[in-house]
Parts: sequence; structure tokens; C-alpha cells
Amino acid sequence: MLLPEIAKQEIWKKKRFTSIYEYAAKLAGMNHEKVNNCLRIMKHIEDKPELLQVAREKGLGAVRPVAVIATKETAKLWAEKIEVMSKHTLETYIKDYKKEGICPGADQQQEVTIKLTPKLAKKFEAFKKRADFETLLEKFMDEVETQPKPEPVKTESPYIPVAIKKYVATKTNGICAHPDCNKPAEVFHHTKRFSLNHEHNPDQITPLCKAHHDLCHLGLIANEESQPYEWQLLAFPDTTNPKYEVDQLVQAYKTG
Repeated sequence: MLLPEIAKQEIWKKKRFTSIYEYAAKLAGMNHEKVNNCLRIMKHIEDKPELLQVAREKGLGAVRPVAVIATKETAKLWAEKIEVMSKHTLETYIKDYKKEGICPGADQQQEVTIKLTPKLAKKFEAFKKRADFETLLEKFMDEVETQPKPEPVKTESPYIPVAIKKYVATKTNGICAHPDCNKPAEVFHHTKRFSLNHEHNPDQITPLCKAHHDLCHLGLIANEESQPYEWQLLAFPDTTNPKYEVDQLVQAYKTG
């Protein structure tokens, strides 16, 4: 934390070192790269008191992921996120934050890349030329969504029935359902919290990676009970939602 001031006042020169790098190496065991990172991060947060406070309490490494994207207006937001998120969840939130910042509207045109066999790829290219291509594609996907599925199960047991798990996992082939994520799904997440309705409904259970599961329980996903492609990232949780109290308890359990 003191390194930028040491560099600014050239204390290293007064102590007869050849550079700030030699000073930091001999007095603190810091290599050249670490010195540069430290100076760079401090330069980004020097006018953001909320992040400076986090850096004092947790070290510069804690604020490093947000140093470049934080502004004076959003510094408090990022400081709060650092306090409640693991490093991995924070990095995922930042990636989604940047993505939605670039592409804020669901109705905007977006490129999608898929891998197909050569024969199917040629057929798909020809199909794309149809004037009603998007209408037909959407109709097909809606029909897939209505395939036979297990009935909802009302129970006091938090364990999801195997048939429902298999059905839910098949929908994403074991991949996190968040539209911008390709990580393996690790958690079967109840979009309507199980503790509120004691039901395992295949339409309300979504496979997620750990980071996106954390973001859901931090209340930072809007439209959570809609299809994942309709989800939107939130800056702050909706404290009026009945799920908020449950999510607070989940976070307290995880961190306690």
C-alpha cells in the first residue's frame, strides 16, 4: 500500500537504491512484475476510497479483478461485491457484467457458434436462407422444450428424485444453463426456492456451475424463474423478493 508513495517521493533514491525495483526486492522480496502490478492497481483505485479500504483490509489482490473496470460511481458496488463473493464468483460476475455491458438488449443480433458435422452444416446453411428461418427455429426449440417430463414432486425431502435430475441434466448436456457459460454444471438449482414451496418441479430446477449458483443466491439474477436466456445480471439484489431472506440464510450458512 505504501509503494506508490515511496515511488512518488523517491524514497528509494534517498536510501541509495538504484530504482524502486531494487528497493522493493531487497526490503520486501518483491519481484519486478509484482512491483508493476502493485503500482498499476494503486493508480486505478487511489481516487476510490471504498476500494482503498478493501485493499487495506484484504490486500491489493482482492481489488485487482475490479481495479480497471471500477469508476468513482461504481466503487462502492464493487467493494460490496468483493466482501460477499469468492474470487471465482467475482470473476464470473465481472465476465457477465462486461458481456451485458457490451450487449445490453435481448433483442439485439448476436453471433452464435456451434459445431456440426459437414453434412449437417451444409444443410443448416441452406436452411438459414429461408425468410422464416428464425420463426421455424424458435418453433422447433419450443417443441423440444415440451418433450415428456417427470411430474413435480411435493415432499419435505430436499433430495431431488433421480428421474427429475436426469431430465434436467439432459436439457443442457451437463453444462451450466447460464447462457454465457460453458462450464460443467455442479448444482441443481431451484429457481423457486425449495424451502418456500417444498416442491421439486423440473420446470423450476436448473443445472448451474458453482459461480452462477452463487450469483443466484446472492439475488443478482433477474428473471430467474424464466428461461435462462431471459436472465439478466443485477447490480443489487431485489430485497422485496420472498426469496431474498432464504438466499441470505444460504449465504450465511456458506460463509459461517
